[in-house]
Amino acid sequence: MAFQKRELYRRFYQVFVPRSYTPERPWPLIVFLNGVGENGVDGDLQLRAGLPPYVSANEWTFPAFVLAPQCKGPWKFVGEDERVILGSILAAQREWSIDTSRIYLTGLSQGGCSTFDLGAKYPDLWAGLVVICGAGDPDDADRIKAPIWIFHGELDPSVPPSGPHAWDASNVGGRDMSNLIPGAKYTEYPGADHFIWDRVYADPELWTWLLEQHR
Repeated sequence: MAFQKRELYRRFYQVFVPRSYTPERPWPLIVFLNGVGENGVDGDLQLRAGLPPYVSANEWTFPAFVLAPQCKGPWKFVGEDERVILGSILAAQREWSIDTSRIYLTGLSQGGCSTFDLGAKYPDLWAGLVVICGAGDPDDADRIKAPIWIFHGELDPSVPPSGPHAWDASNVGGRDMSNLIPGAKYTEYPGADHFIWDRVYADPELWTWLLEQHR
């Protein structure tokens, strides 16, 4: 198994340890936040879509630790979910040689929305952010310090690149914020719908960019 199941605060999360890991040098760490379709408390569903399948398919060469907490739901990583994220990062730092200047956050859909939220709430923690088909609150834009790359499908009906958010307009501003964050990278796939994450995570340019970022 590429991922190992761990328990924290009576909740399960998953961790990937690079096959070439050695404690003689510090390693980057990526936190992945799942979409709403993978919500739950089983600790396994969050491996079904997005970054975990890509990592599993490339487990012998993937060059970073990956933490995959699971959102309990109903919507976004808040409260107990947020504590699991922060606690799993600390647990990884205790167990392995983690480069604290290279901790990254990424998510898709619901997880992309939470990447905006937590990128703004903990601006000094992250070295880089990758948001896939997520929306953020424009009021958070000036609090995001980390370099950010935002991906969207042009025809996304669930989280449109601009305009009202289809799930919960009261909680999310419904804008990708790429025009509000100085230096933000923005990629919009022409003709694409909501399900773009496999294409994003398979892009070598993304990994070259992300792993070059340092806090």
